[in-house]
Amino acid sequence: MPTENVVHLSEAARAIAARLHDLRAYLKLLAEHGQMVRWSDSVTPEPDIRNVSVAAGNDVAGGPAVLFDKIHGYPGHRVATNVLGSFANLAVLLGFPKTATVREMFFEMVRRWGSDKPLLDRIPREQAPVFENHVDQDINLYKLLPLHRINEYDGGFYIAKACIVTRDPLDPDNFEKQNVGIYRIQVMGPDTVTILSIPAHDGGRQMMAAEAHNKPLRAAIMIGNHPAMTLFGGTPVGYAESEFAYASQILGSRLRLTNSHNGNDILADSEMVIEAEMVLNERETEGPFGEFPGSYSGVRKVPLFKVTSVSHRHNPIFENIYIGRGWTEHDTLIGLPTSLPIYAALKKDFPEVEAVNAMYQHGLTAIISVRNRMSGFAKSVAMRALGTPHGVMYLKNIILVDDFVDPFDLNEVMWALSTRTRSNDIIVIPNMPMVPIDPAAEVPGKGHRLIIDATSFMAPDNLGADPHLVTRPGGPEIEALMQRLREMQEQGGQDV
Repeated sequence: MPTENVVHLSEAARAIAARLHDLRAYLKLLAEHGQMVRWSDSVTPEPDIRNVSVAAGNDVAGGPAVLFDKIHGYPGHRVATNVLGSFANLAVLLGFPKTATVREMFFEMVRRWGSDKPLLDRIPREQAPVFENHVDQDINLYKLLPLHRINEYDGGFYIAKACIVTRDPLDPDNFEKQNVGIYRIQVMGPDTVTILSIPAHDGGRQMMAAEAHNKPLRAAIMIGNHPAMTLFGGTPVGYAESEFAYASQILGSRLRLTNSHNGNDILADSEMVIEAEMVLNERETEGPFGEFPGSYSGVRKVPLFKVTSVSHRHNPIFENIYIGRGWTEHDTLIGLPTSLPIYAALKKDFPEVEAVNAMYQHGLTAIISVRNRMSGFAKSVAMRALGTPHGVMYLKNIILVDDFVDPFDLNEVMWALSTRTRSNDIIVIPNMPMVPIDPAAEVPGKGHRLIIDATSFMAPDNLGADPHLVTRPGGPEIEALMQRLREMQEQGGQDV
C-alpha cells in the first residue's frame, strides 16, 4: 500500500514527518519546543485532571500538552491532555515556528490538501505495539482506564478523543468506505459502552445500515493516536475517502496499520484499542454531557456496544480532551480541519472563494472570504456551503466578507459587518436540519440558517435591462397562417 508523497514539504516539515510515528514521538517533539509539561504532583482522575486540562487550554495561542504519570489508583498508567490544544502545538506539528499565525497554517494545510494516496505500511498483528497486552476475559474498563467525568455534571465517564473505526456493513471489504470518526463514548459498565453518532456522520450512517439490514457492526476504538489521525478523525471528508490516507498525506508521515481482532484496520502504534460489537436494536440512556456549544446536552437513547477485548501498550497513555464552553482543545483540534473540506468544496465550484474560517464551535459559525463575481454572488456561495457534508448539519451562521478581508482577523470581520451589511442582505432559512445538541434549537435536530452578506455592494449588470415589451405579431394575418398550417397538417403524407 505504500505510495510516494505527492505533496512538497519544507525541510522542517519533512524532518518532523520522518520522526513522527505515534503519540509518544509527538509528545517528545512538543517537549523539545517547550510545549509539553509533565505534571509533577500526584493527581486523582477527578477533578484534578479536568482542572489542569482547563488551565492548559485557556492559553489558546501557546498552552502546552500535559502528561500525568502519577495518577492515584492507576500505577503504570498515564493521561495526556491538551495535546492539540493550542495553535503553537499545531504549528510545531506542521513544521512551522510555534509563533505561526492561524492564517499561515490554514493556507499551508490547503496547499497540502487533496491527496488521498496513502502513505501506509501494514505489519502483522504480533509485531504491533498496541497488542503488547491483550485482555479478552473479565474485561473491566474502570480498571484499565483512569476514567473521569469531563464536566462536573456529566452523566458518567466519557472517552472523548478516541478514533473509532467501523466498516460499511453493506460493503465491508471496501477500504475507502471504512470510517474513522471521533464520537463521544460513555462507559456504561465494565464491558459496555455507548457511541453517539448522528445520522449526518458516517459512523451514524453505518449504524443505521447495520440495523436496517441486520448486519453486524464491529468497532475498533483507538485511544492515544498519531496526531495526524486525531486531526482527520474529526475532519468531514467524503464517505468513500479514507481518513487513514488523508492523515498520512497531509503530514507526509507514514502510518503503520495492522488488523484488529474484529476485522478493522487500526494504527499499529496506538496506545490502546477497545474492540466492541454493536448490540443491534438495543439502546441505553446516555448523558447528559458538557458539549462543545458550552452547555450540557440532554439525555437520549444511544446504540449500545459490547466490548469483546482490550489491547494496549506497556505503560499506556490515555489521551482525553476537555470539552465545554470555548475556547477548548476541541475548538483548536477541529477548527482548521473543519475549514479545509468546506474550502475545498467551495473552491472547486467557485474559484472566487479566498478562505474559510469555520473554527467556532465546530463550524456552527463560519466566515467565508469571497470576491464577488456579480451582484448577490456571495449568497450563492453560502448556499453551496450549506450543501457540503459538514454544512448540512453544522453551518448555522454564515458571514460572507470581501476577498480583501481576512476572515481569521475578527477586527476586520467586525469592520465588514459594521460597514457593509444591509438589511436586505440578511437571510434566515427556517426548519433546516441541525445538530441536535445546538442549545438554541426550539426542536432538537431542527433549526435555522442565518446568512449575512457583508461584502461590498455590487450593482446588477444593466445589460439587457430595457423594460420595453416586445410587440408580438398577431391579427388576421397570423390567424390565416395558423389555418393554413392546420390544413397542411390534416393532409399529412409529407415526404422528407
